[in-house]
Amino acid sequence: MKTTIFPGSQTIKTKPELHNQVIRALNLILAGLYVVVILLLLSTPVQHGNRGMGGEMEHGGNAGMGNAANVSLPVMYIFFSLLIVLHLVMLLKWYLSWHLIMSVGLGLIISSTLILCLLFFVRQYANLLQFTYPLPLLVYGSLGLSFILGMYGVTELVRNRYPFEGSEKTLTPLPFPLPANRYRNVRILTEGGVGIIWYAERISDNLAVVVKVPRRVDEKTGMSFMQEISVWKDLDHPHIAAVLSANILPVPYIEIEYLPGTLADIKKPVDVVRGLQIVRSLVSALVYAHERGVAHCDIKPSNILLTSDGSVKLTDWGLARSGPSRWSISGFSPRYAAPEQHQQAPDCGYGTDIWEIGMVFSELLTGKATIPSGKEPVFLQRKGAEILPIIQKCLASSPGDRYLSAKALLEDLDHILN
Repeated sequence: MKTTIFPGSQTIKTKPELHNQVIRALNLILAGLYVVVILLLLSTPVQHGNRGMGGEMEHGGNAGMGNAANVSLPVMYIFFSLLIVLHLVMLLKWYLSWHLIMSVGLGLIISSTLILCLLFFVRQYANLLQFTYPLPLLVYGSLGLSFILGMYGVTELVRNRYPFEGSEKTLTPLPFPLPANRYRNVRILTEGGVGIIWYAERISDNLAVVVKVPRRVDEKTGMSFMQEISVWKDLDHPHIAAVLSANILPVPYIEIEYLPGTLADIKKPVDVVRGLQIVRSLVSALVYAHERGVAHCDIKPSNILLTSDGSVKLTDWGLARSGPSRWSISGFSPRYAAPEQHQQAPDCGYGTDIWEIGMVFSELLTGKATIPSGKEPVFLQRKGAEILPIIQKCLASSPGDRYLSAKALLEDLDHILN
């Protein structure tokens, strides 16, 4: 989850609620329109033999239209009834599991596409609609809108569960879930697939803080959030963002110190000595965490906070591993992830943190989060040439070829700094 923590420029307004009201209204209108279509279809006077749908004797090419309609009507009933049910279910999407939302979205896409194909390519269906409904173009447009709403529901769900690196949201339809007498000046900083990050000021002491709450209520998310709280609250280090308070009931949340920026905000590349100092601070935090059995597993510039004096603090331990087993929402940041995180069965350990630190180090000195070739200008300098082997060792494809401990990496960094 992306947890860039810095004050947002937007406060909570009515736009998210207005947006959701529009979506609800569209689903309700479409469901009502399809009810009208079905009622008109039910009232269609279909005759047998060689009489047409209006009751007159048919001749020539129109003979047997009534029998054709007998075949078309049940299919139309089924598809339009299904669309009614799907649109009514979409009215409750904010209270449903993601599996059901995905199924409903795909159902809208498939059903509307099939009906449109029948109307466009099978003449008897088009004739039946034209005979039954006075405004057939309205039905065509409504089916297209059903398709769009289905696509929107699916893509929104995928984007929320698997956010792209660098994507941010500043608004959410959810209200601030904690008591109003605890915080003021509340605003959303960012959202991810698992949690929502809020800026707030404590009423009791006017302290600016960041509050992280889960965006879904399900067992796996809840267990993962509990894991993050249990791991993070016990980490007390100068270069790890401090947890000020945390709780599970009635609303799970983590309150941490507010810091004004992240490493993602600074201009890169940075001076070699400055880069060494930043990485040295982060590695010292990893030494501390690894000695306590915790691997971070998601080290990237947006998860590295900057204090007002330029010091760094590691934040967002939502993907951290502690012990042999854990509950978690799986995920990683592709640009900084180690090879083992890209496997079909993703893995993460202390060596993963070493890789991610190496990638951050490379970006700080070269401006790009890539494995350096050694031909970059910074590595042609004396101190840069000393750093290059360290970065390359951190970025070895096999965890066994990297530094075997954060402490060994720290010793090499100290040797260059001193």
